[in-house]
Amino acid sequence: MPYDIQKDQSASKPINSTTFGSVGRTIVPSDTVDLDPYAKAVVCLTGGNLTILPSQNADGAVISFTGVVAGYIPPFQVRRVLATGTTATVAAIDR
Repeated sequence: MPYDIQKDQSASKPINSTTFGSVGRTIVPSDTVDLDPYAKAVVCLTGGNLTILPSQNADGAVISFTGVVAGYIPPFQVRRVLATGTTATVAAIDR
């Protein structure tokens, strides 16, 4: 069944950093390629380690999380999930 805007209670509400996501995708980590678009947030689908580049950090100013559990959401908008240092499976929360 395709998306039905008539059934979406949040479709007419403004989207901001505090609203739930309405679009998502699995991320393939990369040390060089930014997400397109940058993610509103990311969520770990499996436990492991996670290395991210927050959306407004300078290149190289990464943040690493060790031993995160499935369901962990770091408190940053994310422009890159790095392959080096990431062992968790990660999904983007967009819009």
